[in-house]
Amino acid sequence: MNAIIKPIHSVSIRTLLLGAFLTLMLIPFVVIALITYHKENQIIQKQTSQLLLQTVEQTQRAMDANLAEIDRLTWALLYDQSSDLDFLNGSFGSAYQIFEASQRFKEKFYTDMFRGRLEYIQAVHFITPEMNILSTDNTFRSKSQLDLANYQYIVSQIDKEPLQLHWFSKSREVFHPKESFDTPIKESVTATRRLIDSNSGKLKGYLFIQFNDRFIQENLQNVQIGATGAIYVSDRSGDRVYQQERQLMDNNTKLIEAINSITNKERGYQIVDNEWLLAFNSSEVSGWKMTAIVPMNELIGANQQILSYLLLMTLMGAVVSIIISFLLATSISKPVIQLARHMSSASLHHLVEEHSPIRELRILNRNFNQLILRTRELIKQNEVQEREKREALLKALQMQIHPHFLYNTLDTMYWMSIKYKAETVSKLVTALGRFFRFTLSSDREWISIQQEMEHIQNYLTIQSYRYQDKFSYQLSIEETIRNNRIMPLILQPLVENAIEHGISKSSEKGTISIVACKIGDKVCISIANTGGRLDLEHVKQLLNADHASEHVGLRNVQQRIKLAFGKEYGLQFSINTIDGTVVIVTLPHQDLFAAKPMGV
Repeated sequence: MNAIIKPIHSVSIRTLLLGAFLTLMLIPFVVIALITYHKENQIIQKQTSQLLLQTVEQTQRAMDANLAEIDRLTWALLYDQSSDLDFLNGSFGSAYQIFEASQRFKEKFYTDMFRGRLEYIQAVHFITPEMNILSTDNTFRSKSQLDLANYQYIVSQIDKEPLQLHWFSKSREVFHPKESFDTPIKESVTATRRLIDSNSGKLKGYLFIQFNDRFIQENLQNVQIGATGAIYVSDRSGDRVYQQERQLMDNNTKLIEAINSITNKERGYQIVDNEWLLAFNSSEVSGWKMTAIVPMNELIGANQQILSYLLLMTLMGAVVSIIISFLLATSISKPVIQLARHMSSASLHHLVEEHSPIRELRILNRNFNQLILRTRELIKQNEVQEREKREALLKALQMQIHPHFLYNTLDTMYWMSIKYKAETVSKLVTALGRFFRFTLSSDREWISIQQEMEHIQNYLTIQSYRYQDKFSYQLSIEETIRNNRIMPLILQPLVENAIEHGISKSSEKGTISIVACKIGDKVCISIANTGGRLDLEHVKQLLNADHASEHVGLRNVQQRIKLAFGKEYGLQFSINTIDGTVVIVTLPHQDLFAAKPMGV
């Protein structure tokens, strides 16, 4: 079953760079704009909250001064020992006595105590422990008209702090007004104090001062809280004492609940439901909590101009970022795209230009050109190697013509030399047979150094008969490298050169010494001979040349070793200490039966 290959959606480098640059440039603009707007919004809210709280505190102090004045006027009643209030201590057995005491009560308070504040007072009531009621009202007040629930609540609160003047909202008034024609003046808060006899400590009764709505309005109605804000005053129990007639407060039960939820706090500001900013302060005189309410959209509206500036700056930054990102992406991607096009259309005969303003791209261009040049070199080496292989194959084919006929002939010559007792001929024929058997069967890629040395020994035996004992030879191989791998017929050209160009040109008998040993991680085979010396510089030039008519065998050996093992291996030439030349063959130490063939 063939696997289904999913198509890969490719993206151009220009698109990737453009996206990366836009992301890196736009994100800071957006983040900075958001942080700036958020911080600016916090600063404006904090400054507005503090300013609003200061306004509340100043308004609270002005109203507390008005309330403290009432407290000061009524404080004298606690320690009044004059006869002006004796009528409060008497018994009221008849309606006439109550009426008479009420007249004196009205005269005392309206004429003496509150004559400068009569426009703010709706009525003043005094309720004795026996529930007798004195009032400044023109109408007669009786126990039946009293709101007992409110009365008992007020008395319980006064008993907790008997020396204080207590303030209560309209909802806690002890006498409710009768329904009559509508009047612009309405009942408002009530101030209540407990009166005792300073001599005996006996309770005289409770004083109730009923104020109208002008008492608080004149202090609060002209206070401006923003454009749409409002003032709201509540007592300790959360009952409304006063509220500005603003659209914000009309039937807004949710806002009233939010205000009541912070009654346990004395001073501060708070944001409720992200809709309102509340600044509040509690009065030490009355215990009332004054709250200033400002809608959050009014504060946010003040910050809209800053937001518009930030958006404009962000937009301009985005435009600049797009332009810069486009230019940067183009400047980086254009050389890369050109390099990709050149690489796709490049051949072994054409190189790409290395001129680029970007260093990394110049390196890529240079490396690509080096790859092309290296490919050319490898192809050329491969062509040379293939040509040499074809030549070697042709020679091998030529040498393999009738090999059995050659072996049979040599075998016949050997037995005839034995028959006629020609020992020298038999040795020569034996060496020649072994030599040809190794040469004609050397189609293997690798052999051991031991096999190669045995072949060289046969070759030297044959040559020694040819040159009539003009030279002697010595072979030595280290035991640990006998199985080291080597290519066949590597040493024969070197030994042949030692005989032909060294010993044969000398008038004296020469020597050939072949030693194979291990040095470090390498195997070195030295071939030293006496006789004529080679011109080392000339030989090196011939080895490095592509074509040469001289020393073809040496050049072939050098190329075979370097192609098989690498450039650090090959042939080295030096002058013998006595006379002659030394050739050193350097190979890697690799066991024939364990190492894998090396190659380039």
